[in-house]
Amino acid sequence: MTNLLKELEIMGLDSLSFTEQESTLLEQFIEHSSTFFEHVCQQKPDKPHHDMALGLLTKAHEEAFNNYLATQPKIAELKTMFTDSVGTEHAGKFSTLNQAELVVISSLWFMVQGYTGIDFSYANDKAAETANLLTENQAEVEHEENMNDSEHYRSLFMKAYYAGIEAYRQNHRDTSVLLTIKNQLKRLFKRS
Repeated sequence: MTNLLKELEIMGLDSLSFTEQESTLLEQFIEHSSTFFEHVCQQKPDKPHHDMALGLLTKAHEEAFNNYLATQPKIAELKTMFTDSVGTEHAGKFSTLNQAELVVISSLWFMVQGYTGIDFSYANDKAAETANLLTENQAEVEHEENMNDSEHYRSLFMKAYYAGIEAYRQNHRDTSVLLTIKNQLKRLFKRS
């Protein structure tokens, strides 16, 4: 198991759910990024690994977002071709690898944001922005469905954000209890 995978598991990876295709992309991302993560952690040994993971995933999200944005015109053409060929119902099942990649990397990014305490409003804005990008190629006829898909993705990303928050709480619960006991003892001895 790589250090990146260990760090992601600490931050709540097991609480995220992915499709089979997304799980494969997740494994590929971790395999591809692990060496870089190791190198960055060695270069900055005084920084917490979760901060290094945040930096790595911020960069990966930006690249996946921009890559998906750049392919939008071709995706729209393909979707139109599928709609014309097989109908709207079947064309709605069309997705691309870079769409799944953006979903996976974004989910990880939001999870790490939650773990590292990034502000909710920033995370929510970025979740909405990413969700809108993932759904903006829907046909005008599907406008209401598009809004539902956008909300689905935003909710998915915010669920990952909250999974990171919960993982942080779980990992720091013992410290919090010990700190409370320590503070109570200090107060008790100060009164004596």
